[in-house]
Amino acid sequence: MLKLIAIDLDGTLFNEEHQISEKNIKAIKQAEQQGIEVVIATGRSYFDAHAICKKVGLDNYIISCNGASIHSREGQQIAAIKMEKTDVEHIIKWLEDQNFYYEVSTNNGIYVPCAGRKILQLELEGLRDTSSEGDVVVSHKLVNLMHGQLGMVFVNQYQEVIKQNDDFYKILACSFDEIKRKSGVEQFMGMKQLSIASSFPCNFEMVNQKASKGNALEKLATQLKISFDQVMAIGDSPNDISMLKRVKYSVAMGNAKEEIKILCNFVTQTNGKDGVAHAIYKAINADVPM
Repeated sequence: MLKLIAIDLDGTLFNEEHQISEKNIKAIKQAEQQGIEVVIATGRSYFDAHAICKKVGLDNYIISCNGASIHSREGQQIAAIKMEKTDVEHIIKWLEDQNFYYEVSTNNGIYVPCAGRKILQLELEGLRDTSSEGDVVVSHKLVNLMHGQLGMVFVNQYQEVIKQNDDFYKILACSFDEIKRKSGVEQFMGMKQLSIASSFPCNFEMVNQKASKGNALEKLATQLKISFDQVMAIGDSPNDISMLKRVKYSVAMGNAKEEIKILCNFVTQTNGKDGVAHAIYKAINADVPM
């Protein structure tokens, strides 16, 4: 019997307009009425994910920063895996030297270089010569989405980040230049203390190698005294793989890439067609409301 459902946000619970549909909200609440715990498992920071959920009346457990932090329904942090400050300094110094846009997620905010938006805008201008108009529009929307996150703190230099007495959870780097982005991944692949994944094709995200959505979900299930063969996960991106591989019931979104779909037991509708609601109703043997 299903007892816990983990749901990714971007590309999964969010539709193409980056909103949570009424059908998805109703499905989550119906699952909860049947005694099923629902957890949001996202690469986003806790305060950003919490604000998004609160806005639509959801008060779920939240796994944030790709598994580096877990918060209860009441907003209490119940587990966290930090990055070492020396690693953070090494990484963001290199990213800044190489003119990357980056974000550092901590317990107090998301630190972003003041020059970051300009860096991405210049890269977007370069896309016009090599990409379709549709791809450029999507990329512009992604930039606006990133800069709409709650808790952003702008800094002039990486040293301002290191001076903070914060807990460091995740570093995100973004570039629309594929060669540049791949060079960044290659730069840090050798750091065995890191785990590297991506939530969008244009980014890569680094956390402590012990942190992942899969590890966090297992830790939460244990705390809730739920057997892991009673857990379902729904996702669409490479940063969801750790939880999709581990659970008994794995669901890929219809908009997920083939590498995600082949890992899963079931492929639901796309995020634009309320795929989360369809997956939940199928799992709880309920009809999808019209």
